Formats: sequence, C-alpha cells, structure tokens
Amino acid sequence: MFGKVRRRPFWYGSCNPGWSMRFGRSQRGFTLVELMVVVAIVGALAALAVYGMNKYVRASKAAEPIYMIGQIKTAQEAWREEFHAYYNVSTDIDTYYPGPPMDKKRHWVNTAHADWGQWQHLGVQTPNPVQFGYAVVAGNPGGVPPNPGTSATLNYPNPTTEPWFVVKSVGDFNLDKNYSKFVGSSFTQEILTENEGE
Repeated sequence: MFGKVRRRPFWYGSCNPGWSMRFGRSQRGFTLVELMVVVAIVGALAALAVYGMNKYVRASKAAEPIYMIGQIKTAQEAWREEFHAYYNVSTDIDTYYPGPPMDKKRHWVNTAHADWGQWQHLGVQTPNPVQFGYAVVAGNPGGVPPNPGTSATLNYPNPTTEPWFVVKSVGDFNLDKNYSKFVGSSFTQEILTENEGE
C-alpha cells in the first residue's frame, strides 16, 4: 500500500552547507546612526562626570580657608575674652602666612616668617598642610578696617565703637594671578568668597 516514510536524522540540517542560509538568523552590524547615538551618549556622560569632578575639587579646595578662618575667628574671640581687644597678627592685610599663595601645600608652621611670633601668640594651629595664605589685621574702636582687595564692597561700620579684626585668605592654584579670596571679620559671621574655584 503506502511506502514507508523515510525520516532524516536530527543532525542532517547541521551538516547541510546551505542550512545556515536557509534556516539561521541573518547577521547585521550597527548602523552609522546607532554608533553616533552611542558616541553622543558616552560624550554627554563624560561631560557630566568632568563637571561633577570639577565641582567636587572646587568644594574640597574651599574647605581649607573656610575651616582656617573659623579657627582664626575662634582664637580672636578667645583673645578678646582675656584682653578685651583683638590681636593684630599680620604686618598688613596682604602679608600672608605661612607664605604667599602657591600651587602646592606647605606646613602651617613657618618660623622664618616675619609674623610667626604673632601667629604663635594667637594660638592658631592645624595638623594639615595648607595651600592658602592668611592675614589678620585688628584694630581698636574708631579705627578703619583695611580694604581686603575684593571686587565686592564690604560694609564695615565706620567709625566703629568696638574693637575689630579682618581675616583674609588667598589662594592661587594654577599661579595665574587670578586669586581665590575668602574674607571674614568680627562684624559678621558670614565669609565673603570671590573666585572660589580659581
């Protein structure tokens, strides 16, 4: 009647040279548009990473002067408690301790500095090296506070009826003479900042 159905073995198709063309999935690469989209996404992520890193670096650099100005203000208030006046530490508002702004950190203690003795008397200490230079000028009631050289005008009371001090911190990370400036005083708890990331 009917002939016997002959079945092919299960491995038959894999041995057939034309099998992959007839039954396999076709292979294709990325198009130029897809590659450009991927490159654009990677570029955008890299730009965000660089921006975030720069912001973090700027914030870390600003941490030092803010901390040190806080230390100086605390020491000045302790001095006033004992002597009823603030201590005039620096030769002038532009004579920086432990030295002028530079692109690397140095030890806080600088016995060769002309104002070393006054800084030692005030008692400001830090175990960490510093990159900024610091100056503190103090005066008696009726004296005129110095101009710290910032573009923003500082509204000091004049004439003053209380003793006063002004502390200035200056940094120059890339030595381009475009200084980062931080200014504090006995007149306010706020710290004025200028060119913070320079």
